[in-house]
Amino acid sequence: MNIVGERLKELRVNARYSQKQIAEKCETTQVTIGRYETGVAEPPLQKLLWYADFFDVSLDYIFGRTDNPKGMVQSKDALKSVLKD
Repeated sequence: MNIVGERLKELRVNARYSQKQIAEKCETTQVTIGRYETGVAEPPLQKLLWYADFFDVSLDYIFGRTDNPKGMVQSKDALKSVLKD
């Protein structure tokens, strides 16, 4: 299983939704949700954004770039240097 699939499954299970319930909410099929969760298929960006909005997490979290569901935390100094460039 890949990190994206693991995170999608973790979000669903922790919120106590079945694959079928998530499929209905995001307008796809239960089979498709299962394929995302097992890494057989990669969800399109539109679905990833739906997951992020629905579960109130960042895409950085879904992609495994951070373990913080709210996203990567940067210091103000690091952010200022990025904005300056």
